[in-house]
Amino acid sequence: MKAKIFVLILLLALIVSGCATNPQQASLPESKQAPRETEAAAKLSRTEIEVKVAQELQQLGEIKLAEEERRAAAEKEKDEVTYDIPITINAQVERWIDYFQTRIPKRFQLWLSRSGRYDKMMRGILKEYKLPEDLFYLAMIESGFSCNAYSRAHAVGPWQFIRGTGSRYGLQIDYWVDERRDPVKATHAAARYLKDLYAEFGSWYLAAAAYNAGEAKIRRALKRYGAEDFWSISHHQKRYLKSETKNYVPKMIAAALIAKEPEKYGFKQVSYEEAMSFDEVTVHGGTSLGVAAKLAGAKTQDLAALNPELRRWCTPPNQSRYTLRIPAGTRASFETAYAALPKAERKARIGTVSVKVQRGDTLGRLAANYRVPLRDLMAMNPRLDPRRLQVGQVIQVPPHGANIQERTAVASSRSQRRAKVRSYAASDRGTRKIVHVVKRGDTLWDIAQAYGISHNDIRRWNGRSGSRLNVGQKLVLYVPQVKAEAKLQPSQSAVVYVVQRGDNLWEISRRFKTTPAAIRRWNGLSTSRITPGDRLTVRLADSNS
Repeated sequence: MKAKIFVLILLLALIVSGCATNPQQASLPESKQAPRETEAAAKLSRTEIEVKVAQELQQLGEIKLAEEERRAAAEKEKDEVTYDIPITINAQVERWIDYFQTRIPKRFQLWLSRSGRYDKMMRGILKEYKLPEDLFYLAMIESGFSCNAYSRAHAVGPWQFIRGTGSRYGLQIDYWVDERRDPVKATHAAARYLKDLYAEFGSWYLAAAAYNAGEAKIRRALKRYGAEDFWSISHHQKRYLKSETKNYVPKMIAAALIAKEPEKYGFKQVSYEEAMSFDEVTVHGGTSLGVAAKLAGAKTQDLAALNPELRRWCTPPNQSRYTLRIPAGTRASFETAYAALPKAERKARIGTVSVKVQRGDTLGRLAANYRVPLRDLMAMNPRLDPRRLQVGQVIQVPPHGANIQERTAVASSRSQRRAKVRSYAASDRGTRKIVHVVKRGDTLWDIAQAYGISHNDIRRWNGRSGSRLNVGQKLVLYVPQVKAEAKLQPSQSAVVYVVQRGDNLWEISRRFKTTPAAIRRWNGLSTSRITPGDRLTVRLADSNS
């Protein structure tokens, strides 16, 4: 374009210079002068050229201005925040913006930080299902992007699936794994569910509300109020929906608004976590997480964080193969080391309880006797037909989560079973016989909690049917090795800490000025996995021993 402008200017200059020669031409002899008509025509031609040049210069200026305007518009559009879900800003949304800013700013800052780990992966999966990528913020308000999130309604994981819905959308949930905690598999399930909800309701607001309350609830609400949109059924005067569901969409919109422009809303210098990355390898069922971590050159807790769906200390032993996530870049070295490792050294010591079926036994009764959920008992024995139990048949019973010793039960009668006590963890969950002398104020419950055992076991070990104790009475206890050591070292005071929702070993260790490794050792934990309600012994003195 610059070359064209230069040519036009040059042409105009030549025309002007041509006009400047006219006086000299007038002094020439008459015989050499051009006819008047020719001169007039030349003059007219020059004028037309001048006008044309001026017009083209003007057009070039307008084109240049238009290009600059387009460029500026493109830059503005680039900087402008966009959404692919509908954004409505009203009083309800503004109230939640204020709530995030003033009531829980630290928690929301944590959510923003965690979002960096899952943003790319979750958005990619939503895009794969042709869904709005900003549904990503639904997971933010559901769980704050925590894979260990657990609600009062027993919803689990980053997308907060209850058991029924999770199973309906293909998530495996049993004693060994809970894929609701798997951020990848749970996102696929959430995408399928949201796609189905949108297909029914034709509105992302109604789909989101149905995700929270269930599609049947939203279906009935629309029918009850003769409504067609979310805002009509969520009006404060209409009480059919719970407040949680009424607030769900405004909360999601507010989270999206802040997350897109955190500094605008006062969330400055957000330290986003690195995007989730990993390699995948195929291992045998029952492979120890501790062994796998060593082969990958990682810490056990880091491997557990990459595989949050694993509920125990190993891959599911009832599966011949399992796909395990390991740190990115370690696949080649892991597979070489894993192939060279003897099979016996790959497997974790699962330590189940072998129980012989007695006359009159049922799976339900066995589950009750050993205090394990029936579904876990079924998961441990996938080939077992519960309707055809046979006397003498051996059943594998998973160890009770609240009682860290295992029992190999051989029944002598239906009313009494004696158990051999053995360790069931991969390393340091041994037990030790000690004698506890009852002190004033002691109860079976207090003693059981102090030693991390069951009060029912205490009664059984001591042949007691009741709970009454006498001062000075001696009780035989089979307690975890670490508890026995603490008993023999009274100078070390300890407390029993009940795990709360959102806790992890790192935060607990900082609170008590110790280390995660020490807490694992004191409580016989082979991994850093803890769940709400777990009771952890924490030493208050000499805590790093």
